[in-house]
Amino acid sequence: MDILKIPNEYYPMFLDRHGEIRDGGSTSCAVFSGGDKYFLRVIKPAFFDTAITGVEIQVFLQGKGFPVPPVVFTKDNLPYIKTNDAVYILYNFIEGSESNPEQDAEAIGELVGNLHHVMKDYPGQLVKRDKHFYVGRYIDLLRKKQNMKADDFCAYGDSLWQKVKDLPYGFCHGDMYVGNIHKTPDGKLYLLDFDTSCEGFPMYDPTLICNRTHYFDYDESGYGKSQAMLSRFLTGYTKYNSLNQAEIDAFFDLIALYHFALQATILEVYGLDSCDNPFLDKQLDWLYRWREQCEREVGVTCSG
Repeated sequence: MDILKIPNEYYPMFLDRHGEIRDGGSTSCAVFSGGDKYFLRVIKPAFFDTAITGVEIQVFLQGKGFPVPPVVFTKDNLPYIKTNDAVYILYNFIEGSESNPEQDAEAIGELVGNLHHVMKDYPGQLVKRDKHFYVGRYIDLLRKKQNMKADDFCAYGDSLWQKVKDLPYGFCHGDMYVGNIHKTPDGKLYLLDFDTSCEGFPMYDPTLICNRTHYFDYDESGYGKSQAMLSRFLTGYTKYNSLNQAEIDAFFDLIALYHFALQATILEVYGLDSCDNPFLDKQLDWLYRWREQCEREVGVTCSG
């Protein structure tokens, strides 16, 4: 397949070559028009809806002057090309590398706070994430897998949801990790990949980027490291947006919730056999130990 054939029918410039092609949920590569460099994503049909929502959000943010990689419009002034087989999105290439939260916590806080502030005026429709997304789909997959600890995960998840269900809803990027925060050589931060954007818990974004726990192996030091990161993050975030005390207090609960949501996504993408029962047992042990440490450190029950 000539990855440049369709883009060259629709974009105003002629793309004469491409770099190394990377495959995942979408195909992506650097592409060139003479000396100008761009970034091309080619999205598979299964991801059309989320990709189109994501690029529409980027166009909105771009219009508001928020730092996202600029979307290149087609000759028909559209932000993407859609065929039966793929959606093509072209961006101006932004040089740089992923951010370092240890170094940039305050600046990242400003970026995310500004994002949440600007997105309050977003006119488009966002999918609403509820208990099924954060907890229920993982339980459903565990039962489908006939995991012996499904009831234990379910009890934990139900108790956890009771702690967070009344948190304010609003725009949530949903995948706020270092790989989606791009830092240019001159220190400017750009936010990438809006495909998981939703109406959910805004506090989920600070939780993901400030989470310093080790996902696979429990380490008690992760609690203090995460707490310290959040404190630095909030000094930047609150310059643009506010969080109430209940949202801030839910930080540790949302770290546990992240385990449910991420594990569900892993099983959905890679299949039920991608995580064996010993691994799942280890995950449940991680959650129990996290709850015990939260109770010990905070003096209240973190998840029931």
